[in-house]
Amino acid sequence: MNRKVLISFAGFLILTVPVWTCQTLIAQTNARSRPIPNGTTDLRPETVFTNSTPITINDNTTANPYPSTIAVSGLSGTIPTTPGSVKVTINGFSHTFPDDVAMLLVGPTGAALLIQDGAGDNPDMVNVTYTLSDAGGALLPDLTAWTAGTYKPTAYFSADQFPAPGPGTVYSNPGPASNGTATFSSVFGGTTPNGNWKLYVIDVATGDTGTIAGGWSLEIGAGITATVQHIVDFNGDGTTDFSVVRNSGGAAGQLTWFQGINGQPVYTAQPWGVATDFVLTSDYDGDHKSDITVWRPGAQSYFYILQSSDSTVRSVPFGITGDDPTIPGDYTGDGKDDPAVYRDGAITGDQSFWYYLASSGPLVGQVVVTQWGQHNDFPAPGDYNGDGRMDFCVQRGVNTSAVFYEHDGTGGPDVPGPTNTEFFGNISDNVVPGDYDGDGKTDIAVARLSGGSLFWYYDPSSIPGVQAVATQWGSTGDYTTQGDYDGDGKTDVAVWRQSATQGQTSYYYLGSTVGVRAFQWGQLNDYPVANYNTH
Repeated sequence: MNRKVLISFAGFLILTVPVWTCQTLIAQTNARSRPIPNGTTDLRPETVFTNSTPITINDNTTANPYPSTIAVSGLSGTIPTTPGSVKVTINGFSHTFPDDVAMLLVGPTGAALLIQDGAGDNPDMVNVTYTLSDAGGALLPDLTAWTAGTYKPTAYFSADQFPAPGPGTVYSNPGPASNGTATFSSVFGGTTPNGNWKLYVIDVATGDTGTIAGGWSLEIGAGITATVQHIVDFNGDGTTDFSVVRNSGGAAGQLTWFQGINGQPVYTAQPWGVATDFVLTSDYDGDHKSDITVWRPGAQSYFYILQSSDSTVRSVPFGITGDDPTIPGDYTGDGKDDPAVYRDGAITGDQSFWYYLASSGPLVGQVVVTQWGQHNDFPAPGDYNGDGRMDFCVQRGVNTSAVFYEHDGTGGPDVPGPTNTEFFGNISDNVVPGDYDGDGKTDIAVARLSGGSLFWYYDPSSIPGVQAVATQWGSTGDYTTQGDYDGDGKTDVAVWRQSATQGQTSYYYLGSTVGVRAFQWGQLNDYPVANYNTH
């Protein structure tokens, strides 16, 4: 399809169910794209273990208990090497001089990682709960206190002694002290999750004390080395479901979602939205299932989300007419997708902006604004570095060629993040990102219509130096509907083809495991929900 065609639906059916409302208001400008749903990836299973016994941080000595132990059992496989596969949450941290505190995590095999040392300074901290993870947005601060959120393991000192039964000074250092680069995944990835995990806490100077009132929690993603892609996945099994939206008639016609779960002939039908709404789907409640969603443009636009976890409606005022609402994703790295819009610059040379509503972290509940792109760029959202967070990425035309500009920060003016630039494809290509090689990272990908046939090209992030993998799949008039239809952790090229002939409208996909497949679903003038990430 032509990338500049705007497909939109309208209206919304109000249901008599509990409503959760978040008040958010942002200013006006312009953007354009057709409505698409976003997908998410996760490691499965994710298991959280907690030792809630309080930890007393004694002055200038070891804490009590020392260590605090969590016994893990019942998990299969080894810990993935993916960022976020191991997370430690400190529940209710208080201290009168946090800089004095050092914490060390030792796994069942004896592998040890210094997860916190020398963070903060003189400001007291009182009952702060925070998480340490490779997927954290930033380091713990050096000279100030910090708030609830997810941070990277941080060490401003690298030679503190953890007395027996601790490992002394034999441990890995995450830095920035001594230029350390160790991470949870580099230390524990590939090891068994089962056994005793030990948290050693010490205070290294005189005059101050503290507590960890609620103990600590350990979250492990184990038992599988590939990512599970939840792309239009309404039952959470990791396979893309066949789904279409049908307008009952007219500009204000009721929309009904028809879902063929796992390609079964038995379907479900859900009224949701009317003809001028944008059709979306993401996992906003973190249950690994796609939530039926529409975005209604207006002077104050709204996301209307039917949450799969409890069948309640979440109503989020966010954006205005002209915004592109097709970029929701997990920008905070907490396993929940965040409502988001892309706002195109009004005229040539004007900057474009990304807005998302943070579901966790230091800015939880706030709108985070990031300038990335300019007028006439196309957003290409995805997790390009595999850290569990959506990155900011745009496709820009340079003559007839296209350049992808990627920004891996967490958003906001103070977190610029690393950037990457890649020439790929033509500006007339549709952007169809996905994880085609199954390495947990979004691949830059485009679909190009040439001579009546549709050609797919992607740059596999797992194979350095390979610029493009090409596949011919589809033809004029087909909707691109890439997703993980065979559940093997890899995005499959796919199209939805409508027909006026009864029983001919179908999804066609090239499964990376099962090969060529077709599934009859929908009828003429329906809209395929899996027409996602196409700009």
